[in-house]
Amino acid sequence: MNLFIKGGAWSLGKVTDWFVRIEMQLRGSPHAHMPIWVKDAPKYSGPKTDNETRKKIVEFCDKYITTRFPSLNEDPILHNQIKDFQTHSRNHSKRCVRYPGKPCIFIFPRAVALRTFICEPIKIENDEDKERYKKIKKILIEMNATMNLLEKEKILTWSDFDNLLNKYNWTYDEYEFALRIIHTRP
Repeated sequence: MNLFIKGGAWSLGKVTDWFVRIEMQLRGSPHAHMPIWVKDAPKYSGPKTDNETRKKIVEFCDKYITTRFPSLNEDPILHNQIKDFQTHSRNHSKRCVRYPGKPCIFIFPRAVALRTFICEPIKIENDEDKERYKKIKKILIEMNATMNLLEKEKILTWSDFDNLLNKYNWTYDEYEFALRIIHTRP
């Protein structure tokens, strides 16, 4: 690992430090959890991070991390591999749905996003904020249920997402704001 990471084969730039924890899945497949520190990477300082640094963080992430899920028509082999091996099952296991009627403990399915953004929680300080939180949560749950139905039918497109935004009279920026609120505990 040391030779691989510090030996120049790493694509993220010069790694200054890392920590690795290897875990085994039930089938005996090892996988790693590994935070790494990269020289000259922009540093996030919580809510006080200035906008220029936020922009650099997003650019850094977008340079090295990508998500791409091609349609069945575009690349059927890659589409099916991602669907089979890189997507949390909609059926869920006993482990992820521990209590009947409760959502997946791993918070799947996740909300979609068109672009990378820093999803910081927003302070909920009064009853008006709590009501707004409840309303937004309800809308996001409805949107997610619709997106899941379309995905199960294999007809999900970004225009479907745009139609959902229009249904709730939201802009994409308002949607991102809603995601920030939903990641806040009232």
